[in-house]
Order: sequence, then structure tokens, then C-alpha cells
Amino acid sequence: MKPRVIAIDDDEMFLTGTKTLFNEKQIPLSTFANPEKAIRAIDEAKNSGSPFKMAIVDYDMPIKGDDVVRSIKKIDPSIHTVILSSSLSAEESSLCNRAGADHIYLKSKSKERILLLAEIASLKVKRGKLTKDEKEANNEWIKKTLNLRGHSTTLAKVASEVSKYAQAGESVLITGQSGVGKEQVARSIHNNSDRNGTFIAVNCGAISKDLVESELFGHLKGSFTGASNNQTGKFVAAHGGTIFLDEIGEMPLDSQVKLLRVLQEKEVYPVGSTKPTKIDVRVVAATNRNLTEEVKKGNFREDLYFRLNILPIQIPTLSERPEDIEPIAKFIVDEKNNETGLEKHITDDAIKLLESFAWPGNIRELNNKIRKAYTLADSIIDRSHFTSMVNSDDLEGVINEISKIEDFMSYEDFVENHRNRLERLYLEKAMVLADGKRAEAARLTGLPYTTYIFKRKSLGLTVNQNQ
Repeated sequence: MKPRVIAIDDDEMFLTGTKTLFNEKQIPLSTFANPEKAIRAIDEAKNSGSPFKMAIVDYDMPIKGDDVVRSIKKIDPSIHTVILSSSLSAEESSLCNRAGADHIYLKSKSKERILLLAEIASLKVKRGKLTKDEKEANNEWIKKTLNLRGHSTTLAKVASEVSKYAQAGESVLITGQSGVGKEQVARSIHNNSDRNGTFIAVNCGAISKDLVESELFGHLKGSFTGASNNQTGKFVAAHGGTIFLDEIGEMPLDSQVKLLRVLQEKEVYPVGSTKPTKIDVRVVAATNRNLTEEVKKGNFREDLYFRLNILPIQIPTLSERPEDIEPIAKFIVDEKNNETGLEKHITDDAIKLLESFAWPGNIRELNNKIRKAYTLADSIIDRSHFTSMVNSDDLEGVINEISKIEDFMSYEDFVENHRNRLERLYLEKAMVLADGKRAEAARLTGLPYTTYIFKRKSLGLTVNQNQ
């Protein structure tokens, strides 16, 4: 049964156009130009046992959209509410969020997404398996909003949060393990917004401590040794757009103070300048660290944490949503087929095996494994391609292999035969967990940075960043 939807707008032409759109999809739609009558209809529908599942509300009415949503949520908190507007300020977006709006869109970008929302309006995080139709609706919603593949309710929740936060002007803090897709989610926030400027991504963990301020805020010629020219900072380059501060937890404390000031005053001082430059930039930050713990340890400023964590998004690990592995795997294989002109296929048995793995490197690790299997396979990618890979790549596989040794050997021979292999696996695993960042990998292993790099070189491993 299709979900019942109600549209509330004092623009009769918009209501007529929306009605036609929904009729084409055979989705029942009730339209009201008067908000008070619409609210009464919602109340009556709930009392009759046939409630509306979604409400589309225009913001620019005599009774503002946030007030209408607030009234709707008092009657039935479960109704999916979508606010539309021709233009919406950051302050108005905040009012809508606080009123309980589930999604906020500009009317010019709303048509396709409203139809998708109507299809999944009855979907909530629930126990049990999703039906085929529910999976397809979630998959389309996630693809449209995040440009990711999957149909889990947990990832659909992330898509809903992105949809809801995109039009707001406040900072967003994205948290999650390495490899879960934090930058893609950040890009989706920008792409779903009405900001016309550039999306600028900055890896805070890859900038040396001495150059953080120059990279972010810019510098004047001659302001320090090596500053041979004026340089525009990332914040100014992102004016009118979005700046993505990845690995924000790696930022030095003294730079955190200056970042906080930029967020408060909305202006930057290039290094060597006494004149501020005004900026209009949406800030999205991300980290794989627990910033609450980092605040307690004194490694991260509490005031900056609160300033960044206005709109939080937690991305689940791949092990928390194994049902997404099948659509991701099939998408990667299809993508490779398009690149190569071949027609390879992955078997259901192989996918079941993949679903049983822990995937500490999340989507990035899954992507690498499937691409490697694709290269090794002739036309069919089956579980054998991944079994051999796991036995050679995973530390547990090596330990299992050692346990099967029949001719016991001396300690010296054992260490000589297996130490280098184990060290390679250990150092590579650290790099995967560190998202390809050498400094973070060294920290995870507890080795000094120079020792970590020396060991990688001596074992024949590459030392490039983000490999």
C-alpha cells in the first residue's frame, strides 16, 4: 500500500503541479492551501486509524512552515515532514530543524527527492529484513542523496540527516572509522545545499604543524622564510561554498584557537597581514577519533568541539551494515566492467563470504579486495578468489597457517621464516586503519615516525600517503 501524503502550500499552482507529479506515480496526495485546515485533516486522519505518512510544507506562508511542522509533530511525531522554500536563510533553516522538520529543500531541487521520500516515508529503523521494494527505495534514496551504494536502514538514516542538514548553515561534525566514506558524505552535504561556491577538502593530518595556518588562512609574500609569493588560503578559496576539514582531531592546539576565532568572527587573517578578509563558508569537519575523550585529555579544545558539533553525523562501519556489501560489491564489479569492456560476475557464494568478514578498513578495504579479485578472475569471481586473498593478507590467516606446521622447527628458524611476513602484514594493516596516513599509522603501532618509515622501506613496502 502506498503511503498517504499531504501537501500544504498557499501557492495553488504548486499544489496542482505536485498533485500531477504524484498521480503519475500513483501515490495518494491530499492538498491544502490553508495550513489550519490541513492540521485539522492530519488530526482527523490519525484518529480514524489511517494517518498520513508524510507532510510537504511550504515555509513561506502567513503561518510560517516551522510553526506548521511544530503543530503537525504535536499531533503525530511519526509523520515525515518536508519543508520547501524558494529561498531559506541559515537562521530559518535552524528554526525548521528545531521544529522537527525531517528534510529541508529548495523548491527548485525538490521534485525527484520528494517522490523518493514518499516511497520510503513508511520506512523506519525496524527489526527484521526489509522487503525487496523497501530495499530498492532505500537504495535509490541513498544513491540520490549520498552517491553511495547500499540499502540498509542505518545508511538511509545518514542520507536523511544529510538531506536535513544540507540547507542549514551550521557546522557539521562527521564521525566514523577510516574508510567509511566521510569525505563522500561531506561532499553530499555540499551538493544538496544551495551554496554555489567550491567544495574544498583539507586533510588536517597531512599538513605540517608550521604550515597549518598558511594553508588554511593564506599568507603574504615575505611573511616567513620561503613565502616567495602571496598565497590564498583554503577558507578564502571556499568562499560561498564548503570547506571540509578532514582529520580535525590532528590539528595542533594553537591552530585550534585561530580556527575557533574564524568560526566565530567569519573572517581570516592571512599570515603576515593585519587586515581581515571576510568569508562566507560552510564548515564540515570529520574525524575517526573520539573527540570527547580528546577534550578530556586536553588534546582538543572543548569550545571548538561544541562549535563544530552543532549538527553531528555518525557513519556506521561496514560490519554494522553487512547487508550493504552485496550492492557495493556488485556496483564495483559493474564499474570495472564499464572500464574494461569485460563482463565479469561475482557469485552469491562469494558475497556471502564477504559478508562474514569484519572489514576493519571498511568500504576502502572492500573496494581494494574486490578490485584485486576482479583482476585475478577470468569471468566469474567466486569465494576462492577471496579465500586465498584472506589467507595471504590477514594476520589471523598467517597465525592459522603457522598452527598447521607439522615439522616443528627451532625458534631461530621460526622467527626467520615468519617475522618479515608478519611485520609486513602488521604495518600494512596499520596503514589501512590509519586511512593511508603515515603519521597516524605510526601512532597506532606505537613506533616513532622515523622508525615506522624505516621499517616499511626495509621490508619493501611503499611509503606514499593515502596509498
